[in-house]
Amino acid sequence: MNRKFIPYVVILILTTLFAMSRIFILYRDWSWSTHLVVFLMQLAFLIGVWHFIKALNDFLEKRIPYEKGLSKRIIIQTLISLLVLSPFMIAFIYLTTILVPGLITRYFIAVVSMFTIVMAVLLNIGYGASYFFRQWRLSVQEKAALEIKAAQTEKDKSIMKYHQLKNQVNPHFLFNTFTSLDGLIQTNPQLASEFVRHLSKVYRYVLEHKENEVVSMETELDFIEHYISILKIRYKNALEINMNISEAARERSIVMVTLQMLIDNAIKHNIVQTTAPLRIRICDKEENLHIANNKQLRKQIETSNGQGLLQLQELYGFITDKKINISNTTDQFEISLPLL
Repeated sequence: MNRKFIPYVVILILTTLFAMSRIFILYRDWSWSTHLVVFLMQLAFLIGVWHFIKALNDFLEKRIPYEKGLSKRIIIQTLISLLVLSPFMIAFIYLTTILVPGLITRYFIAVVSMFTIVMAVLLNIGYGASYFFRQWRLSVQEKAALEIKAAQTEKDKSIMKYHQLKNQVNPHFLFNTFTSLDGLIQTNPQLASEFVRHLSKVYRYVLEHKENEVVSMETELDFIEHYISILKIRYKNALEINMNISEAARERSIVMVTLQMLIDNAIKHNIVQTTAPLRIRICDKEENLHIANNKQLRKQIETSNGQGLLQLQELYGFITDKKINISNTTDQFEISLPLL
């Protein structure tokens, strides 16, 4: 129903209820024509009261807005309403005396007066309540909009940090890579050529997907195979990486360069030697990807701000409700990622 018709419907219902009270309780001896005349007069009077209070509300809103005090405004508006309506109420009683002789009694005057006062008070309180709930709704909407905006800002910030993290070229990785490549060119040109081929695949992947947060698991695994090949050429038997990924998991998705970041993290924090090989295991279980490594911590760790894993957790927090779980025991470090 259109809002502008609601007050008229309410007035019609109230007038009908009073008419039924008159017909069945107060004035059973009246004729139907008398009841109809009183009903129409009462309906017209209430509609007039409604329009007057509506006009008064609009008038006072320009001079004494609700913002300056809700209670003060309601009291002032109610008193003005009663003051102005009093002559009209007297005129209504007088007109009723002419149209329905014998109706006017002290009881009738008291009922009409009380009814008018109650209606005026309720209508004015209704306007105040309408303003209050309108402001409350606006405040709730504004608060929700601010929360959404803040959440979106945090998400954008997290994504930006993650893009910076995955797109930056690790100087240690490049230094060690080119050092290894220089040695291979002199001792094993064929292996050096293979090394360069894997390296080009790695950076091609980063360039092609640098704007993506999420890639298919199959795409990530194809990339990480090339990355592992580079590490194998460099570390030889000092590094063991075993992967066991099911076909179902390969059809899921993952945040880009997650595996590369976690493998680098394991190498950065642990000793990698032929006499003490670093063993990294990657597998899936129950819709999660598990990356675990044995712990043989370095005494000195290359410079790290420790933000990589934190930013990865933040990004996953925006993408899925499932959490990243970390298990860090004396002998093993393991991280469990939800497959997307």
